[in-house]
Amino acid sequence: MVNRKKSLIGGWQQIPSIQSTVAMASLGFDWIVVDLEHSSITTQEAEAIFIAAERYNVKPFVRLPSADHYLARRLLDAGAIGILVPVVQSREQFDEFAEHCFFPPKGKRGLGLMRANLWGTHLKEYFNDFKPILIAQIETQEGAKNVESILSSPFLDGIMIGPYDLSANINKPGQFFDLEFKKICDFIFEKAKASGKMIGYHQVQPDKTELNKRYEEQYDFIAYGTDVVAIRHALDTNQ
Repeated sequence: MVNRKKSLIGGWQQIPSIQSTVAMASLGFDWIVVDLEHSSITTQEAEAIFIAAERYNVKPFVRLPSADHYLARRLLDAGAIGILVPVVQSREQFDEFAEHCFFPPKGKRGLGLMRANLWGTHLKEYFNDFKPILIAQIETQEGAKNVESILSSPFLDGIMIGPYDLSANINKPGQFFDLEFKKICDFIFEKAKASGKMIGYHQVQPDKTELNKRYEEQYDFIAYGTDVVAIRHALDTNQ
């Protein structure tokens, strides 16, 4: 069982198999992100993953490959309860995407008969009560510069630091102990805490020492590892 402490802990899936989902969900994660940006997972496979996660009361999230609001609609229809939007750099960019994730009158999402409302059986309840959890990933210097404005979006639930893209954006890929990188992360963190919205981090390497540091830093939610990285870490005979 995952030690949640005060943070919500999520798994990160890149393998297009529900066996990978069950392997993670049965460990007690709070949520699982289906990564559509850096994997070969299809929307059909994503829906199967959502169903497998739900069986273990694990919340299904998806990370989009881009701020594609039509793809977001399809994945919400398939049962995603939350969406991570990559490389958000302005509030205007985020709001234009986000309004398509909410039904009228708040937004522009289309209503149809789909799995999320049991093909109409729970149409009214889903229309009235469902509110997607939207997370903006801050992964560039431009996004960090505009983070206060992004955090002011009425559609936004929280932000998440994408460490690899952010480090690459400052030309220091994977250098997570670099002072410039840490300074930017601290700035993003402080602005999120001041706003009262959630702040998250992807601790990609399955390192319990680093995970405990993220706990101590008091991130509201942490994605821990990925299924592929965890397998390689466990099987690496050179460690």
